[in-house]
Amino acid sequence: MNIVDRAKNILLTPKPEWVIINNERSSVATVLTSYVLPLLAIGVVATFIGQGLIGRNVYGYSTASVKTGLISAVIFVIASVIHVFVLAGIIEVLAPSFNSEKNWEKSFELAGYSLTAAFVGAIFMLFPALSILVILCSIYSLYALYTGIPIMKKTPEDKQVGYLAVIVLLTIVAMILIGLLQAEIMKAFYRPSVPTFRF
Repeated sequence: MNIVDRAKNILLTPKPEWVIINNERSSVATVLTSYVLPLLAIGVVATFIGQGLIGRNVYGYSTASVKTGLISAVIFVIASVIHVFVLAGIIEVLAPSFNSEKNWEKSFELAGYSLTAAFVGAIFMLFPALSILVILCSIYSLYALYTGIPIMKKTPEDKQVGYLAVIVLLTIVAMILIGLLQAEIMKAFYRPSVPTFRF
């Protein structure tokens, strides 16, 4: 598997690429170490530079610090890996309810590869002000997920939209909870050196 070609195909021509993926025999460990983690390196570097070297301006003071950049980069990797496993778990658990095939490896492949746009879009974390573009890239990942459901999970046509909708709903709830936990962890490590204004 060429990671660049795989990412490009998932982004531009996902349907035929899912057919190729479905015929492969890839383990969870292989997908994680040879695809997910290497793509996450984009976000790691972007997060470190964005939070550690550029930062945000608050009352004229920059929030950038190497410590903040390192902590943010580590949390980004951990949260992203958790996201992939949570999404795969939701896909797998819901499969019988939508007459779809239960297969943990296929569910993980579907989760890991469908998030390609989100992984690549993390490049926009270089500039904290452009973080909205990361969200837009993540939304585009839904298209890859939708095109992969009938191929990877053998989902009947009349069940595909419902399957996708419930996956998205549960994933959003899970990501909100993870985001809240992530914010609390950041608060514990990060204390901005912005002066307090008293009147």
